[in-house]
Amino acid sequence: MQLTHKYTKAQIDEEVTQLMELCGVEERLRLAYPHEMDGGRRQRVGIARALALNPEFIVCDEPVSALDVSIQAQVLNLLKELQQKRNLTYMFVTHDLSVVRHISNDIGVMYLGQMVETSESKELFVQHLHPYTKALLSAIPSTNIHSKQERIILKGEITSPINPKPRCRFAARCPYATPECSQPQHLEEILPNHFVSCHRCKEINNL
Repeated sequence: MQLTHKYTKAQIDEEVTQLMELCGVEERLRLAYPHEMDGGRRQRVGIARALALNPEFIVCDEPVSALDVSIQAQVLNLLKELQQKRNLTYMFVTHDLSVVRHISNDIGVMYLGQMVETSESKELFVQHLHPYTKALLSAIPSTNIHSKQERIILKGEITSPINPKPRCRFAARCPYATPECSQPQHLEEILPNHFVSCHRCKEINNL
């Protein structure tokens, strides 16, 4: 806010107070240093800083990965509340699939920087079509003791991310790979609003 030169000191102080209250940061921490706060409070300060210039779009890159489960839930709930209050759009980048399921409306699954599947969140967890997505979701622990979920263990070498060839980057580890996978793959709408980048997708899923 100081860098914009649009606000007086009094206005900045007032806005900081409002942001602290909005993000659940106690007034006693107003002059605290980062090392004096725990991870959850530091994350709340980070969210307040992101809101300082009234953005419409915020990129959240692993925003809860370093927090324990209870604090994760608090921060995620805060983000959802702020989204409703300020009509925000988030791009949420994370490896934690439980977080993705909780926070996202739409999901894009990437492998080595290549988008392999996109759909609405609820749809993806019910109907996952790409081989990598299947393996990814099979790694989620289940709390249902009556449901036996088979873990898909990937084998093979990970493709180098340096100057990758224009082919399916998952092919080296895919159990369904064929010579055609050496050709460029493109996202195709397999089901309504459900796109997959795999030439064998329909065959694999009996569609």
